[in-house]
Formats: sequence, C-alpha cells, structure tokens
Amino acid sequence: MYYIITQEKNTVPAGFRHLSDEEIAKEFSNIDTDKSYFISKNEWMLNLLKLLANDLASLEKDGPDSIMAKIQELSDEFDKYDLDSNKYIDYLEYKNFLADNLYISE
Repeated sequence: MYYIITQEKNTVPAGFRHLSDEEIAKEFSNIDTDKSYFISKNEWMLNLLKLLANDLASLEKDGPDSIMAKIQELSDEFDKYDLDSNKYIDYLEYKNFLADNLYISE
C-alpha cells in the first residue's frame, strides 16, 4: 500500500483513491496518542518524523539540511490545517486535510 499527498488532482496516478471514513478515523486515532480527540502539534510532528525516518536514504540524497527543511515543512503544514489556530487539529480538520490531499493505492 502506498500513499500520495498532493493538492494537484491531475497528478494522481491510476489505481489511487481517497481514504474511507473508517480509514481516516483509524489514522486519526493512531496519531492522537494521548486519546484527547485532538492531534497536538507534538503528536503530528512525532508521527511524521517516524515516517521520515523510514525514508532516510531519500533525505540524505537531498543534502545535509534536508531533514530541517522537512521539519519546517511539516510544521507549516500543521499550521495550514489547524483552521482555528488553536495549535490542535480536531477530527474535522484532519478529515478535510485527508479528503483534499491524500490518496492511497488499492
């Protein structure tokens, strides 16, 4: 199973789809480690940094500062989807983010 995050609908390859409501709820629950029904910025960053650790070879190819650039990008992304700017992403904010940008392979 592969994921693609993009805002360009025309760049999504054949065989990819949006996540179902059940899949979104499961992903939200996995990130919400303290089970507060909100994703804090710390939870967001730690979850995505774990994913980046699995792709260290790719980051190394991008240069010695690539991890710092990616951390800033992830922080900016959180702020973009935290629509009420309360430093937490609630379920609806998370669902809207995934519905607009995330595709998964069959």
